[in-house]
Amino acid sequence: MAAVADRVLISRPATISSDVVWIPLVGGLWVATNVILVGTGICINWPVTCAFLAGLINGTLLSVIAVATASERFQAGTTGLLGGLSLSALRSDGSMVWKAMQGLHGFVDNAFRAMGIEVNENLHHAIEQEALYIIWTVVFVVMASLIAEWVRSSQARG
Repeated sequence: MAAVADRVLISRPATISSDVVWIPLVGGLWVATNVILVGTGICINWPVTCAFLAGLINGTLLSVIAVATASERFQAGTTGLLGGLSLSALRSDGSMVWKAMQGLHGFVDNAFRAMGIEVNENLHHAIEQEALYIIWTVVFVVMASLIAEWVRSSQARG
């Protein structure tokens, strides 16, 4: 028993991997960047520009992950899905993304009202619009990068 206690108490200190520290920090920075860009867009009345910048950042990060880790079949399926999603925006009754955003907006409004929190609809509408701009920018950036990767890989094969 004493040998085990000595080993635990006297052994060298445990080392922490640098990934354990910096990955959550980068994730938090990513979230903070999005919140800051959305808030700045609302405050300075440039919502489209700030949302476009946030969408470019998000789309680029997701594209790097999708291109680096996904198989060719998954990339092709994702490209088709995103293409169909972007074509749904052309319908006269609204896109699937807009309808999903409306449903989420209604859920958040009801949750706030149930908690007794006063809802500022103008602010919610502005955040909803910026979120839609961000989502559409992300969709097109990821789709463009997946198409570019598909073209690159098909040229490398042939």
